[in-house]
Amino acid sequence: MSNNTNQGISVILVEDDVVLSASLTEYLSLMGFQVKAVANGKEFFKALSEQAFTVAVIDLGLPDQSGEVLVDYARQNSSMSLVVITANDDLNARVGSYQSGADLFMGKPVDGRELAAALTSLASRQKARQTRDQIEKADDTWLLDNKNWVLVTPDQQRIECTSKEFRLLELLSEKPTEAVKRSHILDVLYARDDHSAQRALDTLVRRVRQKIAGVYEGGAPIRTAYSIGYIFAAPILPIR
Repeated sequence: MSNNTNQGISVILVEDDVVLSASLTEYLSLMGFQVKAVANGKEFFKALSEQAFTVAVIDLGLPDQSGEVLVDYARQNSSMSLVVITANDDLNARVGSYQSGADLFMGKPVDGRELAAALTSLASRQKARQTRDQIEKADDTWLLDNKNWVLVTPDQQRIECTSKEFRLLELLSEKPTEAVKRSHILDVLYARDDHSAQRALDTLVRRVRQKIAGVYEGGAPIRTAYSIGYIFAAPILPIR
């Protein structure tokens, strides 16, 4: 029943109703979310000091303070998406929640299936927004288009790659500006480390460098780390 799409999405649930908290935690966990449940504002602030979360689900009617205070704090001090849940489903509560910074308002009783869909959607939008922000901030960023096997240069030139060429770039992008061991690349690409595989890798690297140099004036940022392996010596960002 677990949904792989939701793996990596961390959720903090702030709800003092023990039964509802346990029910939502169990369902969201089954759906693949990483859930931490707390019962009040004090526990919420403590959890935020120890861990970053993708989404917060906050009940307005907490025993120690209004959930709007938590929403306002989270909006000012984190990049989390924020969902408000409450039994007080009236216009003033909705307006106040949105003014505090909530992304979504849900009245109780909360349906686990609807909440899970909302969390998945919010997390997806958050990831897309962060990707766009990264691209806008870094004019020298290269992009790896996983869907089309294309490397995009900082000046938006598109370089089509073979599956082997693209896999090489993926390996180098896992540790941008750091050396990736030649032995690791050989193992992943060829499943062996012999003379034939060594020559094939040299040819592959040379071919990718030539493709890049053919369209990008700055030349290929693939550098040789002698006795170690190769480095992609520029910011590179996978996109899907």
